[in-house]
Amino acid sequence: MPSARPAALALVLLACTPAPSSDDTETGTDTATESESGSESESESETGQPLLPGECEQPIAAVERVDARLSVDVGGVMRDAAGRDVVIRGLNTGNRNKTPPFMPFPIADDIPLDQLRPLADEYFGRMREWGLDTARLPFSWEALEPVRDVWDEQYLDRYEVLVDAAWGQGLRVIVDFHQDIWSRNYCGDGFPTWAVADPAAPWHECPDPKWGLKYITNTEVRHAFDRFWANEDGLKDEFLSMWTKIGERFADHPGVLALEILNEPGWGTVNDIQQWKLDVLTPFHTAVAGYLHELAPDLLIAYDNPGIDAVGLDPDMVHPRPAGDFLIYGPHMYGAGTYGPEQPNPQDNLAEMASFGRDNDVPVMLGEFGFQPNEAAGPSWLSDLADGLDTQRMSATLWEYSLNDPLWNYENFSVIDAQTNPQPMLDAWVRPWLRAVAGEQPSFFWTAGSGQGGASWLASEGVTEVVLPPRSFGAGPSEVTLTGEGACFTLDMARGELRVRANAGASVNLSFSK
Repeated sequence: MPSARPAALALVLLACTPAPSSDDTETGTDTATESESGSESESESETGQPLLPGECEQPIAAVERVDARLSVDVGGVMRDAAGRDVVIRGLNTGNRNKTPPFMPFPIADDIPLDQLRPLADEYFGRMREWGLDTARLPFSWEALEPVRDVWDEQYLDRYEVLVDAAWGQGLRVIVDFHQDIWSRNYCGDGFPTWAVADPAAPWHECPDPKWGLKYITNTEVRHAFDRFWANEDGLKDEFLSMWTKIGERFADHPGVLALEILNEPGWGTVNDIQQWKLDVLTPFHTAVAGYLHELAPDLLIAYDNPGIDAVGLDPDMVHPRPAGDFLIYGPHMYGAGTYGPEQPNPQDNLAEMASFGRDNDVPVMLGEFGFQPNEAAGPSWLSDLADGLDTQRMSATLWEYSLNDPLWNYENFSVIDAQTNPQPMLDAWVRPWLRAVAGEQPSFFWTAGSGQGGASWLASEGVTEVVLPPRSFGAGPSEVTLTGEGACFTLDMARGELRVRANAGASVNLSFSK
């Protein structure tokens, strides 16, 4: 796309005057004062080029984050240090993390940390081009504690390099203890082999394309979770020891936003899963969330549902709420393979989740969702789902992004393949979004087919950020229209941001075209 400066790029400002700016003292970022005198269309930018219609005379400085922290407000709104209404959008660093050497991209077994870091920088750097700001980063208990009470410090050091590299790219990190059907013994991942009832028993034949059914059909997997919930052999106690080890390393890391207790917990041999969630899982989440919050009081704590909820097999699914004011609810959703005219729109489930979050003062982050290239309805399903995320102003992390060779259990969800070629999931997820709002009553939409989007909000002091992913917007949008008293903007495609200021109380409306 051509530069944003030529006349061919039409940016229109309606009924707005540049507003005086103030220092972003809460974030430690100084913003230059914008002049109120003169016509913008007759002024020049700091580069000496004519200002675009509506462009601030003094550019709005980027709001640099000191750390990844967010707080939870009434209605489940997440707020940053400047008090802005924030949602996060990102990716899970996915399936390759599940098997040795437990990294999302290939590495040599003996790679030193200083050689790992540039690989991690390149890996996470792609996410900035895609307009994303969060990595849900699975870690493996098997890798961390391969022998009971013996900790693999090399694995922990490598995981920290990933966190450092992600934060170096401005990505918030969710530290996710990830498991699927207990352990690799059963073609899953997560729990160590020593936590299996009979570690000497033969492993299942893997890979297994029907691995997820083992939560229902396999007695070994079901009994493994029964043992955990009953704390047999002190498994839950050791689980807290594992989290203590993680907390000691990452509680103060500036790039970490949240700790996620346990991915897709299994329910064992119980038949009434929804009642089990209320009777067993929610008290467990309450206890562990409180423990982790004491361990890492600046971090949020994420909790999840069993995987069976993610595929919509139970129409009576309940949305539990553990005790505490520092939580993120992270349900999952899949269903592209069966999506069609007779199937419910994913927006219906999102609306239900969002309503629960608002009523219970818990932010909702759709922790996993995605499709595979062989699912023909995948792009339309994901587009409808993403529209629902915008409507509900919900955070989300797509499953997944890693360089998978071979595929884990034949799954092919990564937005790029093992040779880094894009897959259809990438462009279905790379889209503009409203990240941070200085104000109230935010709304946003994006119509992928026409390449048009828009946002509105009731402004307060501060900077509002609309993400325009460089991958899809190149040098910038072809057209922008902005209305609101004192409103002006700065386009910063190096960061993929359109930043807006307006007078406090102004009703701001923004529209743009690709």
